[in-house]
Amino acid sequence: MANVSELQLELKQYLCSANDSIHIKLVSSEADVYDNEKSFHPEYTHQLFGDNEVIFGYRSLRVELYYCATRMTPYFSITHEGKVDPKVHHGVKADDVYSVIAKELPEGDFLTTKDQLIQSLVKTEQFCPPGQMVSEYMGSDGVSYRVFKSTVDTPGFVRFLRRIRTFVLWFIDGASFIDDDDDHWLFYTLFQLQRTAQGDVVHRFVGIITVYNYFAYPDKVRPRVSQMLILPPYQGQGNGAEFYTAVNVDLCQRTDIVDIAVEDPADDFTKVRDFVDCRNCSELQSFQEPGIHGPFTPAMAAAAKERFCINKMQARRVYEILRLQKTNMKDPKAGKAFRLLIKERLNWPHEKQRRDMEKVRKHLSAEEAGLMLAEISEAERHAQLQKQYEEVLETYERVVRRLEKGQV
Repeated sequence: MANVSELQLELKQYLCSANDSIHIKLVSSEADVYDNEKSFHPEYTHQLFGDNEVIFGYRSLRVELYYCATRMTPYFSITHEGKVDPKVHHGVKADDVYSVIAKELPEGDFLTTKDQLIQSLVKTEQFCPPGQMVSEYMGSDGVSYRVFKSTVDTPGFVRFLRRIRTFVLWFIDGASFIDDDDDHWLFYTLFQLQRTAQGDVVHRFVGIITVYNYFAYPDKVRPRVSQMLILPPYQGQGNGAEFYTAVNVDLCQRTDIVDIAVEDPADDFTKVRDFVDCRNCSELQSFQEPGIHGPFTPAMAAAAKERFCINKMQARRVYEILRLQKTNMKDPKAGKAFRLLIKERLNWPHEKQRRDMEKVRKHLSAEEAGLMLAEISEAERHAQLQKQYEEVLETYERVVRRLEKGQV
C-alpha cells in the first residue's frame, strides 16, 4: 500500500490545469508571436478534457494556439518539462493532448512552427473577409469595425469558419460545432479595421454571430440566434452590443421573417440582448411615459415586433426593464406596484400547475390522490417568489444602469 501511495504522490506532479496550460493568441506581427502579454486562456475545456478540466501526464505543460489575426490560420504546438513514463510508472500513460486538440483544428490547415506562422503574416492587407459587408461602426476605441454576412455557399467562408470554430468550444459553455453543409445557417462576422504605415487596410477578426433560419408557417422564416462570440481582447468595449445591433437591423430589413428568436442564451448574451432591445424600444411611444407605468399591452408587443422583430416574450421583458427605469423604487406605492407586477408573472407557472393538479385530483380516488406529490406550503412559495424577484431585480438593475450611462 505504501508503494501505491508513493506512486500516487509522485503522479500528482503530472497533473495540469487544462485552462491554464492552453495559451491562445491573436498575432499581427513577429513581435506578437513572442509577446506573452498578448496571450489569454480558454474559459472552458471540459468538452475536451473532462469535467475537472485537468490534463494528466506532463510537467509544466504549455499548449500554444496562436492565430493570424486576419486569416485566422492556426499555429499549434505543445511543450513540457517532463512526461510520465509508462515503463517507470507501472504502465500509466499521459493524455494524448496533441491528438485531442488536433482533431478539432481544420484538417491539413494548421501550422506547426513559428517560422510558418510568421511567414503567414506577410501581406495580411491582401486578406478580404468573405461575405457581404452589411454594416460599419466606430468603436469606443476610436477604431472602425465592419460586419460581414455569409452563408455556407459564400466563397472561402467554410474554410474560414473551420479555422475559428475552436473558439466556440473554449468560450461558449456546452457549445458544439455547426454543420457547415446546412444552407439554413447564416453567419455574421465582425472585423476591426487597422491601417498599415503604407495606408493599406487590414481586417482583424473580432467575433461571430450564427443564425439559423427556421420555417414559420405558412411562408415565413423565424431566424434564431444560436451563438455569439466576441474574442477576449475585444470584450468589454461595447462591441457585443454594436455587433448584435447590426445583425438585428440587417435581419429586420427582410420581409419574410416573423420575429427573431434566441436559442438557449448564455448570461453574457442575455445582457447584450436586453440592453440593445431596451435601447431600441425606448424610442417607441408605447414604451414611454405615461404608458410604461400601465400594464403590458398588445400594442407594445406589436410595436416591438414591427419595428425591431422582437418576439412577445422578450417584449414583455423589455417592458419590465424600462418600467423599472421609470419607477422610483424608494416610493413605497410605486415600488410595491412594480414588485407585484413581477411576482405575478413569476407566479404564473405555479398557478397553472396548481389548477392542473386540481383537475387531475377530481378524477382520482382518495388513495390515488394521496400518492400525488404534496404542494409546497404557502410560506415556502412566498419565499421562493421573493428570491426569484430579487434575482430578476438585480438583473434588470444592471441593464438600467447601463442604459443610464449610455454605454454601448
